Amino acid sequence: MRNILIIGAGGVAAALARICARRNDFFGGITVASRRLQTAREVADSARPYAKDGAQEISAAEVDGKNPAAVAAAVKKHGACIVLNAATPHVNLGVMDGCLASGAHYLDAAVYEKEGAAEAPPPPWYAEHEWKKRDAFAAAKLTGILGAGFDPGAVNVFCAHARGWFDDMESADIMDVNAGTHGRFFATNFDAETNLREIREEAIYWDGGWRRAAPHSESAVFDFPEIGKRRVFLMGHEELHSLPSFIPARRIAFWMGFSERYLRVFGVLENLGLLSPAPVEVEGVKIAPVKLIKAVLPKPESLAAEYRGKACIGVLARGKKDGKNRAAFIYSVISHEDAYAAAGAQAVSYSTAVPMAAAAALVMNGAWGAGKLVHPEELPPEPFLELMPEFGIKWAVREEPPDAALKTEKHGKNNPPVEL
Repeated sequence: MRNILIIGAGGVAAALARICARRNDFFGGITVASRRLQTAREVADSARPYAKDGAQEISAAEVDGKNPAAVAAAVKKHGACIVLNAATPHVNLGVMDGCLASGAHYLDAAVYEKEGAAEAPPPPWYAEHEWKKRDAFAAAKLTGILGAGFDPGAVNVFCAHARGWFDDMESADIMDVNAGTHGRFFATNFDAETNLREIREEAIYWDGGWRRAAPHSESAVFDFPEIGKRRVFLMGHEELHSLPSFIPARRIAFWMGFSERYLRVFGVLENLGLLSPAPVEVEGVKIAPVKLIKAVLPKPESLAAEYRGKACIGVLARGKKDGKNRAAFIYSVISHEDAYAAAGAQAVSYSTAVPMAAAAALVMNGAWGAGKLVHPEELPPEPFLELMPEFGIKWAVREEPPDAALKTEKHGKNNPPVEL
């Protein structure tokens, strides 16, 4: 078998289907599966014009990702050797169990979330569910890669690559800023429920142990390549929950940039209780406020055609080599316009889909055939760093002043961040 099954029909799944279609002479047949057959058909139809080999089928299937038996049946029916889970992280466990039942390899882009959960589990998040399946994947000799998008994903590989730069690794600061504009008053770049939950949660980071900070209570200004100076805020994020186990940096943190408008709108929604996952009753109908907000916001994939500008995601790594300080920023810059030209996607969806496609190719050609459940930083970084540019995203390293460090600012109600 050399076919692939893509679970999901949103912006990332659509970009992934089109990117894989360009290489379907390698990937073989592509099946897009979603809980709603019509949306899966729409994504499959959109991918066909990108196909390199017209003899390879691009099809659609109706599959509930929460149902392991349905996932396993789809794997067997369509002859898939690997499942690329680009759906909401609510379905991760069902898809993983479906892979175990059918003998398919597995990739995803985000840690599992229980639908309707008010709070994230204690760190490390992966220990709550995914890591409990390590023995099953190893026994089945199946490769499962957790967090194979960009962040998590490519940044984990960047950290693994940077690990070799130091005898003593002091810190790894992961930074993500989207400097693009889409012309909408307010929108999220990926699944609104997931995106808004991430932002409202307290920040969790590693500093010799797990540390916590209030949301948006610490920020820094960083000069991003091709973008310039942007303010980024300390946040909790998936990759932080695996990296301390495999990367020897004493401090690992994640920072994300937000516009002033985004934070103002977010603050209003939060203060009105409209980001709550707890259902409320309205005229006899129960609905979670955050699901209502998700329903009325623009779909992330609808932003692609009008998106302009660039996003930059990278890792500022610091430490000592041969007794001397070194600091360097390893990063990728992704243009919204280039992403749309390449895959009809905006840069955020594209930057998740490209690493997933590259990782899937490495599993299928054996370079990343781990035969167990792993994170990207556990695998050799060189094959991925060689292949990702071929799939559509380049990377580079910028040397920083040897003593470079993020200059952070603490914020509270009485000392908000200063606008740039």
